[in-house]
Amino acid sequence: MTITTFSFQTSLYSKLLGALIKKGQKLKAKKIIDNAFAQVAFKLKIPFNRLILKLFITLNTFVETKTLLLKRRLYTIPFSINLKRRIHLVLKWLLKAILENNKKISFSEKLAIELYSILQSKRSKAVKYKTLNNKQAILNRSNIHYRW
Repeated sequence: MTITTFSFQTSLYSKLLGALIKKGQKLKAKKIIDNAFAQVAFKLKIPFNRLILKLFITLNTFVETKTLLLKRRLYTIPFSINLKRRIHLVLKWLLKAILENNKKISFSEKLAIELYSILQSKRSKAVKYKTLNNKQAILNRSNIHYRW
């Protein structure tokens, strides 16, 4: 493992931790994340660092669509995005998929279920959000000249 890969994985972990912190309860958020990743790592027999990297690779996208108002009309325009925005979108889709789960189980178990479905079967809601984003970008590629 190279230094850049390690720093990227710790960055992704710390961003996920920051997204889950409510009212300054960092230890509680860390426990939730660690329990969920430990469950998935045990099921799939994958080390923790590879699990984070595989999660990012599965949900990673290079294009985001934004809606802009130009000449009194709304246009959906695809934009290329940087690494920081890609990490944000991965975490946004992951948390949105977890919050839509209405089962009466703990947040840690919901996170573990979603991670397992992302890494194993590709039938998760987070992957659906990614594919929807990519479809929107492909459908609206003719509006790309409005970016300037």
